[in-house]
Amino acid sequence: MEEEKFGNPFRGIWIPKNPQELLDIAFRRATRISAPSKQKMSAIKRKKSLAITRIRALFTELSERLWKIVRSFPNLDELHPFYASVMEIYCKKDDVKIALAKIKSSALLIERLGKEYIIKIKAVRKEDELTPTAKILREIDKLRVEAYGRISSVVKKLKKEFSMLNDLVRKLAKLPDFDPRLPILVVAGPTNAGKSTFVKTVSNAKVEVANYPFTTKNVTFGVMKWKLNPALDAYLQVVDTPGLLDRPLEKRKPEEKLALKALQTLPNAVLFLFDGSTDAVCSAKEQINIFNTVTSFFDMSKIKLFVAINKIDIVDKEILEEILHFVSKNGIRAYKMSLITKEGVNELLEDIKKEMAEVYLRYLRENKVSE
Repeated sequence: MEEEKFGNPFRGIWIPKNPQELLDIAFRRATRISAPSKQKMSAIKRKKSLAITRIRALFTELSERLWKIVRSFPNLDELHPFYASVMEIYCKKDDVKIALAKIKSSALLIERLGKEYIIKIKAVRKEDELTPTAKILREIDKLRVEAYGRISSVVKKLKKEFSMLNDLVRKLAKLPDFDPRLPILVVAGPTNAGKSTFVKTVSNAKVEVANYPFTTKNVTFGVMKWKLNPALDAYLQVVDTPGLLDRPLEKRKPEEKLALKALQTLPNAVLFLFDGSTDAVCSAKEQINIFNTVTSFFDMSKIKLFVAINKIDIVDKEILEEILHFVSKNGIRAYKMSLITKEGVNELLEDIKKEMAEVYLRYLRENKVSE
């Protein structure tokens, strides 16, 4: 299969933590410039040349870096729904647009100010032969320092925008790359139900696995591969999501909101894992409430739902019976399995492969990929 990569559009964007970080970079470049070494140049010309060159270096460095910030951001109106919806967890799209617009206008203002002061310095002349050279040199220095001050002031006013965008990019850059054309199975459920272990077991994902709540802080993509026939491999992207607790949306942690955004925007199929063990963090009732929350975030008439009860090797009979009663009452098939003993795992995987095979073949047809 010829692979085409779809990268995280927020990765590789540089935003200064604060205005001073950007100013320090620009001033280092400007102050490295030394005075012209031509012996026949007068003191006034030498001073003018140095001041103009340093001002130009300063405003060019600043404006180019500000423009780079604006241009490096993806088109917010054309983002994949997953990235767009996750961004909204941390910051409204309109606020990001306003911040970028202010950075753009600041870049233009810095260029204008720099050019204005270059014109002013070029215009400095002796009034007559009696005008002391030292006075002219001081006037040039004064204009240079004034230019530095006004340009710096424009950058310092971006403190709020830099802080917001730096924080946003730092969080969004951690999101994974994925191919939105390929089938995607999102694994969801209560915290500590074995989601990471499942994803690590069936795919090439590198996920942290631990027996304490909220191990998973981010979504992680892995790829599951199997044979459709002797000549054709099939691929399924499998997504590990942070665990959920039974609580209102407004009280959920960002990690939980991230899991719900993944459910809302990514899947061709969803696997919900119940925890049927004596170690379960959530009661059966809480897990059922979490299940109802999860299924409210996607259209079950379009998205295939798989349900499994994990950890039956250390089963809590009361939890198991209550969950089985719920799924039976609602006509839902629940696979009983253990990722430790592997009981029931192959049955679930085979059914997932059967359901996703047609989705994968449709991907091949729609993208004209040779089978």
